[in-house]
Amino acid sequence: MNEKDWLIIHSVYQHKNITRAAEQLYTSQPALSYRLKQIERKLEIRLFEEGHKGLVFSAQGEYLAQHAQKVLRDLQQLKENLHSLEMAQQGEIAIGVSSNYAAYRLPPLLSRFRQSHPGIRINLMSGLSEEIFTLLQRGEIDIAIVKDDYHWKEGKELVDEDDYLLIGQQDFDFALLPHLPQIRIVHGQHVTQLLERWWNANFSHAPNIAMTVDKLEVCLGMVTHGLGYAIISSYLPLPDSLYRRPITLEGQPVKNRTWLLYRYNLQSSPMMQSFINILKSNQP
Repeated sequence: MNEKDWLIIHSVYQHKNITRAAEQLYTSQPALSYRLKQIERKLEIRLFEEGHKGLVFSAQGEYLAQHAQKVLRDLQQLKENLHSLEMAQQGEIAIGVSSNYAAYRLPPLLSRFRQSHPGIRINLMSGLSEEIFTLLQRGEIDIAIVKDDYHWKEGKELVDEDDYLLIGQQDFDFALLPHLPQIRIVHGQHVTQLLERWWNANFSHAPNIAMTVDKLEVCLGMVTHGLGYAIISSYLPLPDSLYRRPITLEGQPVKNRTWLLYRYNLQSSPMMQSFINILKSNQP
């Protein structure tokens, strides 16, 4: 039985009329009747009841007709899936990513995606989380990977989580922290507010900001050379020589969380679903 045979059985069962089924299938009535006889001989069954006015399917014919509907539906789904897979190897994906995640966590994940989707062009933008989230809201990117979920009402997944650490060239008296030079990294608003909450819960004096930098590597270089302490997330393996201490708020570790935000309608795209699954597979 090939696809054409299943179409014949389905069409004849729908119309209960050889002539109309032949018209639908763009064939002649004699040719269709001949093919039905061949199907009966091949399967050693009788499709129709004899002695009835009009076309009446036998029990075997009814069963075969029901199976024909399922076979044709499955074939159609198979064709659609294969077509989607072909289309998934083409196109473009626009991603907005917070800077540190783009630098330290995203590259191996993008490499995995490119291996399975070599024909996809990746349009990547990095920056502060607030800026990236605005691009998502405007529809200028397909996916945002940011430091807050922003109460996003559509698809979102926690994809990364690290501790925030106090680091210094050597151990220090925690109570003296406001008087020690701090190397501050420029963060987005959400992270800045989170660290300010921690600071205000522990100290009544403002921190002594000695330097403000925009790169984690710059910050680590300054701390390694004894120019101050810093509060960083554990994105990178730290030199063994550095002192480190997790910070807590209300008895809980302060976490650097990264969220994947996307629109629900992207789930119907095999390409987008593959990318989302790769990021989700890296979640804590």
